Amino acid sequence: MKGYKIFVPLALLALIVMGVLLLFALVPKSDLAITIILVFIPAMIGVSFLVRYLVTVRKRSIKERVMERDIQGIANRYAEQMRILYDFEDKYAISTKEFRNDLEKVKEGLFELGCEVNGKVRIDRAKVRKVVFADVEWVIKMFEGIKDRHEVVLYSRVIDKCRDYLVSIKELADAGYENIQAQIEQIESRIRGGEGVEVDSLELSMFMNGVASILEEALRICLRDAHDLEVDARENANADTARIRTDIKIAEHSIEHGNYENAAKVLKSVIERLVGVLKDAFESYKAHALELTGVLVEISDREEDKKEVEEIRKNIETCKLPSQMQKLRGHGDALIRKSMSTLEAIYNEIFEIEGEIAKEKPATEVYPVEYWARDKLGEIEALKSMSASDIKGFIHRYRLLASDAHSRLMYDSERLKNIK
Repeated sequence: MKGYKIFVPLALLALIVMGVLLLFALVPKSDLAITIILVFIPAMIGVSFLVRYLVTVRKRSIKERVMERDIQGIANRYAEQMRILYDFEDKYAISTKEFRNDLEKVKEGLFELGCEVNGKVRIDRAKVRKVVFADVEWVIKMFEGIKDRHEVVLYSRVIDKCRDYLVSIKELADAGYENIQAQIEQIESRIRGGEGVEVDSLELSMFMNGVASILEEALRICLRDAHDLEVDARENANADTARIRTDIKIAEHSIEHGNYENAAKVLKSVIERLVGVLKDAFESYKAHALELTGVLVEISDREEDKKEVEEIRKNIETCKLPSQMQKLRGHGDALIRKSMSTLEAIYNEIFEIEGEIAKEKPATEVYPVEYWARDKLGEIEALKSMSASDIKGFIHRYRLLASDAHSRLMYDSERLKNIK
């Protein structure tokens, strides 16, 4: 080939030289003829070499570049496809073995075209020069055919995995993690909308990532609730929760590494054990909270206060399971705050009535008791300092103070009427 490229220009040059010699031999010598020959001949030589370059060398270079670009494009698509499939295997345990095995044929085809794909894409330009466009088209059609066959199966497996995830978090909700209903609804909606997802590996990967993100959010909510319940079990039920704390750490580690199935399994075991540990403490706290609502209704005179207490009582009664301990404690805390404000309001009312009585300066036989409310206000602060978890002790102390205050309010109100 190289000899051919050199021979043709030399032959052309020899013909030009022969033409010049004939021209000098046949045409009378003149300055014009010599000028024409000196200008025309070099110009023709230059034009001939330019035409030769454009027609042969340049044409071949463009073809090789286009070929190399097309082969590089196929190789990049193949590498990206394999990366997506390995992600399905590693992240979600969705089998893509058959798909990947068939794609090995594409890799072999690329190798025949002068392209090696092994971590990196390497092009053998010497091989590429011998490739024809029909070979490239054949590899492209083979790649597309493999994708079309296997992506339908991949779609089915993705939807099945999403349904498995849905079953897992529904089981967690049934076990006692009630704060993940929003995530359950989101995954259900995603699965219903999955019918409109394009059957393409990249689209399926994006769809799966979205579902997995919702699942992870749900698992983290469960993890937080498990932490809170473990604290309740340790502090209020006096239970040994060392093993449960270890399992919570295992679940956290599994979530961090994308092992959602194991995380769900461990979290379900955790909540089941915590429910058993908290059962007695839950029933006891609920009974005492309901008892406190009864005390509050007894000492409340205003209808709006009684309605508020009744609403808290209904909320407490909706808590049926030990796994709702945190929710129950929230209603219990609201009840305690209401009880404190109610008692404080009674003390302040007594204080105001006694102030009015004092202005009248009644005789001892008319008001034969000491002024009481100012000193008793300090007992409210002492009551506030009690542990919120010791609701039994709180109720016992509160009942005494509330009964005392309510009786004093009735007595002072009656005496003020008599004095005035």
